[in-house]
Amino acid sequence: MDSLFMTERIIVSRPSLQSLADKHDLHASQKRAAQREAKVAKEWGDLSENAEYKASKEKFRLAGRIQQRLVRELKKLEDTGYEVVDPLDWVRGGPSAGRVAVGTVARVRQGGFTEDYLVVGAKDQDLPLDRSVLPLPYTSPLGQALYGLAAPRVVEAVIAGERRVLRLESVRPPTLEEVLALYPELTPQKG
Repeated sequence: MDSLFMTERIIVSRPSLQSLADKHDLHASQKRAAQREAKVAKEWGDLSENAEYKASKEKFRLAGRIQQRLVRELKKLEDTGYEVVDPLDWVRGGPSAGRVAVGTVARVRQGGFTEDYLVVGAKDQDLPLDRSVLPLPYTSPLGQALYGLAAPRVVEAVIAGERRVLRLESVRPPTLEEVLALYPELTPQKG
C-alpha cells in the first residue's frame, strides 16, 4: 500500500461498519442455532448415520469460520484505527471538491470510456455496481491512483495487472440521489 494510506486511519462509512456488525451478529446467531440443532439431532441415536447431526455440525463450522473472519476484520479496524464517515455529509458540503477524496465524485476517462466514481470508504465493497455513479473504495488500485489529485490530470496506473492511462476530467461533490442510490438504507423514513 502507498505510504499515504499507511500513515492515516482507515476511513469506513457508517453503513459499511453497521453491515459488518450485522453480518457478525447474523453468523453468531446461525452458529448458536446450528449448535442447538446438533444437540437435538445427537439425541436421535447413532451419530455415524445421523445426517441431521452431520448437517448441523457443518452449518456450525461454516458459521463459525465466517464469524471468525468478521471478528478478525473488526479487530484489525480497531487495532489500525479508523474514522467513521456519514455519506450524507458528503452531500452537505463534506469534502472539498477540489481534489479526489472520500466523498467526492471523480469523472475518469480511460480506454475511450468515461465513468463517474464516488470515492467511498475502505469497507464499501458490497455496494451496487449498476448505478450511474460507481462506488470506488479509496484503498482500491484505481482509488489510490486518483486519491488527492485535482482535475484535470493525466495519470498512469497499474490496474488489474496492466498499465493504464487515466484522465481525471473533473471532481465534484455527489448529489443526494447518487448517495442514496449506493446507500439506500440512508433514505429518510416517512412517518
